[in-house]
Parts: sequence; structure tokens; C-alpha cells
Amino acid sequence: MNRKTFSIGGIHPADSKFAADRPIEVLPLPDKVYVSMSQCLGAPSKPIVAVGDKVLAGQVLAEPGGFIGAFVHSPVSGTVKAIGPGKDLAGNRITQIEIDVEGDEWAPGIDLSPELVTELPDDRQVILDKIKAAGVVGLGGATFPTHVKLNPAPPAKAEALLINGSECEPFLTSDYRLMLERPSEIVVGAALMQKALGGPVCYICIEDNKPKAIESMQKAIDSLPYKDILVQPLKKKYPQGGEKQLIDAVMHRQVKSGALPISEGAVVQNATTSFAVYEAVQKNKPLVSNIMTITGNCLPVESQHNCLFRIGVPLSFIAEWAGGVPEKAAKIISGGPMMGKAIANLDAATVKGSSSLLYLSEEVTRRRPEQQCIRCGRCSDACPMGLEPFLLNKLYLAGGREEELEKNAAQDCIECGCCLYSCPAGIPLLDNVRQAKVQVMGIIRARAAAAKAAAEAAKNKN
Repeated sequence: MNRKTFSIGGIHPADSKFAADRPIEVLPLPDKVYVSMSQCLGAPSKPIVAVGDKVLAGQVLAEPGGFIGAFVHSPVSGTVKAIGPGKDLAGNRITQIEIDVEGDEWAPGIDLSPELVTELPDDRQVILDKIKAAGVVGLGGATFPTHVKLNPAPPAKAEALLINGSECEPFLTSDYRLMLERPSEIVVGAALMQKALGGPVCYICIEDNKPKAIESMQKAIDSLPYKDILVQPLKKKYPQGGEKQLIDAVMHRQVKSGALPISEGAVVQNATTSFAVYEAVQKNKPLVSNIMTITGNCLPVESQHNCLFRIGVPLSFIAEWAGGVPEKAAKIISGGPMMGKAIANLDAATVKGSSSLLYLSEEVTRRRPEQQCIRCGRCSDACPMGLEPFLLNKLYLAGGREEELEKNAAQDCIECGCCLYSCPAGIPLLDNVRQAKVQVMGIIRARAAAAKAAAEAAKNKN
């Protein structure tokens, strides 16, 4: 097989896929769920239910708060107990809907049968409307509303749809298990997105450290009637799952600074998103569940899980179901060890994009003592965006150098952590470059706002 990979930087951390052989289990329902109104990369959703309302699983709870927004549905049947502020996993206050769980009765029209539906709607707009109505968002980490991504504004046109099954982050195995257990649904979902985009070639991209997934997806493709859907094996390298890196690997094109993937004719969607699209269009089932890996280097094999959870379930409930927080866990992370976020509040509830409970011991999370930069250049060699992290770090620490940071493309950092991983001096490059990026994005937004205000003033004057 012709294995591909991206051309700039990258690292090779240990796989640590301890839960790879653990089949997907269905998480039981708790007594209460807490459904966040911040479920996507966009405006928070607006509740349309009231305290005391009876709701069914799959019923709409909230409408999109803007063009970049998503519908939110009830994951359970029960009674709305409260609508108000709660805390997310970082401790930030968000609006959430608390529901007393009284059963698992689903709204009419939702097909929960296991029968595979392969016939596609004739009209692409029907596909887009169903995806929007189901509240589907990208499940690879960014949670961008899927219907928006699948409907690029003219004259942009998709030449390739890339289904990201690389799952390059260490420890995480939920995408892998889904590709083994529900490959046909993923392929049908890919065919639906392919049709919505006007029929570009579709590549299902999987790293070569997952040969069973490659075989599983190829068998599913061979058994289904769709054209121009191919499995593309990739060489194992992190961060292969980044949009720009995947486009580079498969299409050999570089997305320019500040541009979107569609500028190079590409649309990238996660394998689990493809499954969610299948359920939305073929089964009328909204996105109220996802798959989570419960794993870590301080968990025995029997305590590793891949579980199908509903949104709104407290993380503490999941931790208890899986056997409790291990004593040796020094840090709990949502996501992978490279790009995931530390969990400050285990009472926070799952959202659509939740992907893991990752327990890491002190010996793994402990950073090296910081030393002076030895000018080895390893951080630059590892950066998949072609940046110079040592320079960005120096400019950030100097203070007041935002224009130079912008000139050296700090805003292009994808926060993958390759620089920190590769630095022998233990310099907190990722932390500092991330802050530098915040500063640069601030001046870019201020500049855009000023230009917009000036244009409006000129328009009113005329």
C-alpha cells in the first residue's frame, strides 16, 4: 500500500493504545443529566424549554445562537428541573439544562433499529438540513457545525473529502473501535457527505499502526455501492490528524496562513462525525451520544474502557462506573495527552465533543526542570507548521512584540505540543507560544473591527 504522511515536522510518541482491544460498552444512565448550551465552536445555543417541561430523548432543547451554532437535544426522557449556570471541565461558568432522568423514551420518528440504510437522499439540501437539525458537530476536537462545513460558499468547491481516522493522539482508541465495530455506517456517512459536497473523491485516512481498522474499512467499502471512496493508509506520525497536516499528506497541498482547508479544495471530517452524519440522515437520530476512551498509564487493563455515553452525564458518574479514579493519577485529562485539556472539575458533564477520561501518573506528567535554551533547533524541526518556537518564545518573553510575533506567524500555531515534547531544555514552549497566539489574535481581531467600523462610517457618510 502507498503510505503517505505530511511533509513538515512531526514526532513519534509511544502509541499507548491500552484500550484498543476493549469493545464499545453502553454507559448506563444517571439520575440526572446537565446539558450544556456550549456544545460547539460557535455561539452558545438558546434554550426553548422551560422548567417543569417533560422532554423525550432526541427532543430539541435549544436552538442555534448564531450562524455558527448547533441545535441541542435532550439525551434522556424526563423533566426539566433547572436552567441556569453550571461549571464546565475547566471551571468556567456556562448555561446548562438540568434534567431529572425518568426513562429512555425517544421522540417519534427516530429509528433506533440496527438495520443498515444505504439508499441516499436524492437532494443534497435534504442531507444538509437533516445534519443541521440533528445538531451534528465535528467530533475530532474542534466541534465546528458540520452542516456549515459541508456547504462552502461559492466559488469554493471541494475536490476531496478526507475522513480522518488517524487518531494520532496516544491513548485514545474510540475512533479505532468504531471503525472496527461500525465500519459500514461510517462509509454510508462518508457517502452522504460526499453527495452533499457535490461528489468529490473521498479518502478514509488511517495510520498504519491500525491494520485491523484499515482492513475493516476496506471490507465495508467493497460491500457497498458507492463510487470514489478509498482507504488511504498513512505512516504513523503525530499530529497526522490535524486538518492541514492531513491535507498535506493526502493531497500534497499546503493551506496558506489564515486560509481554510476549502481554499485548497479539501474538506476534512472525523470518522466518528461520519457515523453521526449517518445516524442523523438515515435514522433521524440527533447527536446526543459519543464514544469515550477511559484509559491511562495508571489503570489496569480490566479498567480500560471504550464507552458509548450520552451528553450531559457527569464525569464523576463515568469515573465511578469505570472503577473510580486511580490513586496514582496525578492529572486527569479530557482528550489526548498532547492536545487535551486538564479536568479541573470532575462534576462537569460530558458534551458532544468529549473523547476521554485520561489518567496520567506523576512520572508521566512531571516536566523536566527548565534550563537555558541550547539552540539545538529541535523544536523547529518538530513543528508541523514550520514555525520557530524558540523565536516565538523569546519574543513573547520580551513583551510588547506582538507585531513581530504576527510577522513570524504565531497565529498559525495549532497547539499540538510537538515543540514542548522535543525540547531537551524543558522550556515551556507550548504554554508561551499559546499565550503569544492569544495576543496576536487579539490585535488581528481589533484591526478587523476597526476596518469594519471605518467602512461603515464611510458608507453612512456617503
